[in-house]
Amino acid sequence: MQPYLALAFALNQAGHSARLVGPRLYGPMASEYGVDFAPVEDEAVRLHQRPDVREILVNSEGRGDKYDKARERIFAEIFPRLYPIMLKDMWDAAADGADVVIHSHSSRQAVHQIAEKLGVPHVLGTLYPHFVASRRYPPEVGTFEQRPDNLERHARANDNPIKGPLAEMFGRWRADVLGLPPREGALDNRFRADGTPAPVLLGLSPHVIEPADDWPEWVHMTGFWMLPRSARWQPSKRLLRFLDDGDAPVFFGFGSHIGTDPEEIGRIVLEVVRRTGVRAIVVTGWGGAAIPNPPDNVLVEDEIPYDWLFPRVRAVVHPGGTGAHNTALRAGVPQVICPFQKEAVMWADHLHGLGVAPPPVPHRHLTADTLTTAVDQAVKDPGIARAVARLARLTSPENGAENAVRVLEKIVP
Repeated sequence: MQPYLALAFALNQAGHSARLVGPRLYGPMASEYGVDFAPVEDEAVRLHQRPDVREILVNSEGRGDKYDKARERIFAEIFPRLYPIMLKDMWDAAADGADVVIHSHSSRQAVHQIAEKLGVPHVLGTLYPHFVASRRYPPEVGTFEQRPDNLERHARANDNPIKGPLAEMFGRWRADVLGLPPREGALDNRFRADGTPAPVLLGLSPHVIEPADDWPEWVHMTGFWMLPRSARWQPSKRLLRFLDDGDAPVFFGFGSHIGTDPEEIGRIVLEVVRRTGVRAIVVTGWGGAAIPNPPDNVLVEDEIPYDWLFPRVRAVVHPGGTGAHNTALRAGVPQVICPFQKEAVMWADHLHGLGVAPPPVPHRHLTADTLTTAVDQAVKDPGIARAVARLARLTSPENGAENAVRVLEKIVP
């Protein structure tokens, strides 16, 4: 959600008026930045807190037959009830009008129809290159694999729109809530109602993700959409003292996405610290790691802004979220990625290929031995140090959110 908040904030800073529509739990964050926020039902984003969902993700890394079957079961259980509520919330947020509607890939079957109702352009804003047909990238999030049949795979994906009960639900919403007549291709966000292509904003750096040479002119790669640090946040005296008292520490941050046993994660972190001799800052976030009695060389904090902290650490250990790896790239700090979902596995493999991280440590292989090896390589490997310095020089000057605003200003005069 943070990249979209960054885009909304940049629009406001440029003199426009942005309204961010998203899961209810992000309302306080939007308020910190003075961004008008309209909440939608957020039960779907809280699914990872369910023990059965966490167990599935930990054991499958978000892929494979077992994961697919479990996903279908949970989808059938949750979304027929939630989708109508979420769709109503989204329309209520936009019903008083807009000049343009920007939507993420996760809402691509619905939100462009709101733009159609309002009679305004819609723009896909995404952090993945997979949602624009090309030879370079496949249509499935989970791999950046370049295959000779990628264009054909995109065509097959686009020729197989949503069917069955979900399509019927979207159809009822279109008719009953939006008051729009049925039309061919109503669920296809690639085009406006008049058949013209919809612009795409890619919140990615061309130095990290290679632009496809066959993308059309309406695809704009802008750079990362980075949220500036809130003016309300100030480092504690305890944090400043810890940073001043010794060598730069290693950051460990597992959020809520790393598994089912925070105490075991905490024990692994302490053992890695003991074996490698590094100092550590552990950010617990929503409970990904638990260290109730940390030693003097380990500082445990609930939350620290990444853009403030990462330039002050030796390495960053995290589960592969886009916010963490983008901030680490700009800060020029090595990364150790412990993924447990397929998107994070994809990014972990890619960043290792760029030379800024040792081989990933998937959660199901996360032990004191495997994490010690990775952290040791991250802080000592001169090749990694050179790679992170090079990419920091290339990505840190980018201002992706401002670039995206300039594109939008051309789309909506």
